[in-house]
Amino acid sequence: MKSRKVNYHTILQITFCFALGISKAQLNNDAGMWNTFSISHELKKNVNLNIDQEFRLRENYSRVNLFYTNIGISIKKKNWKIEPSYRHIDKVNLDASVSFRHRFMLDINFKKKFGDFSISERARYQIEVKNVFSSKRAFLPEQYLRMRTMIDYNINDYFTTYLSCELRYQIDVPNSDIVFNGFWHRIRNVLGVDYKINRKNTVGVYYLVQNEFNISPPENIYITGLQYSLKL
Repeated sequence: MKSRKVNYHTILQITFCFALGISKAQLNNDAGMWNTFSISHELKKNVNLNIDQEFRLRENYSRVNLFYTNIGISIKKKNWKIEPSYRHIDKVNLDASVSFRHRFMLDINFKKKFGDFSISERARYQIEVKNVFSSKRAFLPEQYLRMRTMIDYNINDYFTTYLSCELRYQIDVPNSDIVFNGFWHRIRNVLGVDYKINRKNTVGVYYLVQNEFNISPPENIYITGLQYSLKL
């Protein structure tokens, strides 16, 4: 009975996220593309080194948005996984200048399997500084909490499809003139599929819809994503 409750609760949460995302739709829309290359290497049993490189386009695929490099460690024990990581971001502004950003994240994951299905919950605490030498306030970190629910379904030995919903909560953004601290302000809904080429190589494609609210100005973005993962 306990596992069934978890199942129903998670499905209801994802349904709520999609419904809320649709209801909050605004007029400011954009489309883009995210391309990710990931490498993982097992340092020892249940401890992996993970490196991700991502390149993003926005404004209907016409402009470079950002590059980032993510380096982290994942530690797994039974159904739990802890992942501290650092991300260096080069964000391209409208005037073609580059904003350098540093992000630190701590993920706590819980995953449970139900036959061919699996359900996972991820809590992420995130702090970020940007343009740290531009002003005294720039050294003050932005803080967010991100909660994600995901359902995976193993179609066969090669294909896995998934559905996820993530909510972001703004804890504190001290270096902005307009702040909306203490509010949920973004939803990301993702539908994707992964193809396992072999034991070491996996490719995937997904579609992401991001809806913003409680911020000014809000924006909806529609993302096509491609990803390639390599296990060393």
